[in-house]
Amino acid sequence: MIRGWTAVIVFTTLAVVMMVGVNVRMWRRMKAATAAAKADAEREGDTVDRGEPAST
Repeated sequence: MIRGWTAVIVFTTLAVVMMVGVNVRMWRRMKAATAAAKADAEREGDTVDRGEPAST
């Protein structure tokens, strides 16, 4: 019975590690995409949203 619980713990640990790894990778991609979009907008002369009200 101990071996069964060991397998459950090992499998669960591996699943959690994989989920954390995927989330970190996605977070890094989103961070890079946001930085690239901001740099693009500044290069093109667009205003980057800094919470200021838009002039009409």
